Amino acid sequence: MRSPICVTLLALVLGASVGTVQAYPRPASVSSRPEVEFQPGDLRLYQSPAGDYWYLIYDVVNTTGQDLTWAPSMVLFTDRGEVLTDGQSVPRRMVQAVMDHVGDPLLEPKAAVIGRLRQGLGHARRGIAVWPAPRTDVNELRVFVEGISAESTVVEHPVTGEPVTLRKNLALHYLVPGNPAALGDRPIGLHPDYAAEPHWIFR
Repeated sequence: MRSPICVTLLALVLGASVGTVQAYPRPASVSSRPEVEFQPGDLRLYQSPAGDYWYLIYDVVNTTGQDLTWAPSMVLFTDRGEVLTDGQSVPRRMVQAVMDHVGDPLLEPKAAVIGRLRQGLGHARRGIAVWPAPRTDVNELRVFVEGISAESTVVEHPVTGEPVTLRKNLALHYLVPGNPAALGDRPIGLHPDYAAEPHWIFR
């Protein structure tokens, strides 16, 4: 299993080398591999006496032409150096509390939504990603979604020289307007620079 910190360091090293060696891999503008349709909702902060949690609701539709397994990985990076994995260190009761707060009967927790994703709009699924929020004194948040595409590439680790597999991720960049705790349940919007940024990366 890839360590999030190792992957982050690798991305930083590779990114730093782009100016000198134009070898940093980027996903093709049109993927050669089938991809599901993924529509992220708003990123929000759920606050409770038991702790604070970031959450993101999304819809996914299989338009690839064949049934497949939907097993997403969603990692949230904060500008305080936190690397948070969806569902990790999140009690099941807290996931249920967030879902009860949202009140959407179509919403499914991660454990339920992972599995066979049948074809067509009639089999669309609505899932939720939940991360702990040990710190809320943040300004920028980035979410990387893996599992939408099967596209990947292999690069040489810049330090060890060993092959490393990078997978195509959807990159979402959010800007927190002031104190997120003061937002209540209002959505955190995408960063104003998001439209000009690459939305698909290998990591």
